[in-house]
Amino acid sequence: MEDVGAEIREHAIEQIRDEEATGEEQVANSPRERRLELAVTILLSISALLSAWCAYQASRLSGQESLYNTKSSVLQVQAFRAEQRSTIETLTDLSAFDRWLAATSAGDAARARYVEARFSDRLSTAFQEWLKLNPLADENAPASPIDTDVYERPDEAAATRYELAAQSAEDRAATAGDAADNYVLAVVLLAAALFLLGIQSRIGVFELRVAMTSVAGALVVGTIVWVLTLPSSVGS
Repeated sequence: MEDVGAEIREHAIEQIRDEEATGEEQVANSPRERRLELAVTILLSISALLSAWCAYQASRLSGQESLYNTKSSVLQVQAFRAEQRSTIETLTDLSAFDRWLAATSAGDAARARYVEARFSDRLSTAFQEWLKLNPLADENAPASPIDTDVYERPDEAAATRYELAAQSAEDRAATAGDAADNYVLAVVLLAAALFLLGIQSRIGVFELRVAMTSVAGALVVGTIVWVLTLPSSVGS
């Protein structure tokens, strides 16, 4: 009977060794292993939650990037249209002044007064200031009211505002895109930590399990610190 019991014990010991050799999951049966398992559980929980949050932030920031790119495109179109309107209206004023100049050169005062009466407000204001410079006698005077500092080009200020707003939206899109990429990288780092935490339980050497858990812990802590520096949204 003693021989049979000894054989059973030897068989059980061999089976345990075989399971450890084949990488069966280790069961915490000592204080140090239980502490390790607690640390692994905590790291797994933090990694899983942080991965989900980072994935959400990456998705949200990608949406913001798309939104700001669209906004920038719309503003650029508005700036182009405002610039076109400014060019057309400036050319219209220049054409009106050319008619006045032609009538004046021809000595047709009535025609010149008729054309002047139909100047736009901005051209009329600049025209009066231009006349004070005695342009018909002074060669250094501006060639036309359009060339004076008094003349305000129509829609030019609006075009500038649209261009600045478009550039701002483009910059925000770039910032959101970079932040989204960083959050994706954070998810990859956490996935690596999760892999190490998962695979360590299949290792039979306790010291190696501790080393893998330590590396995973460093990845998790480092990622947390890095993520805290990343924006969760860009602009408004």
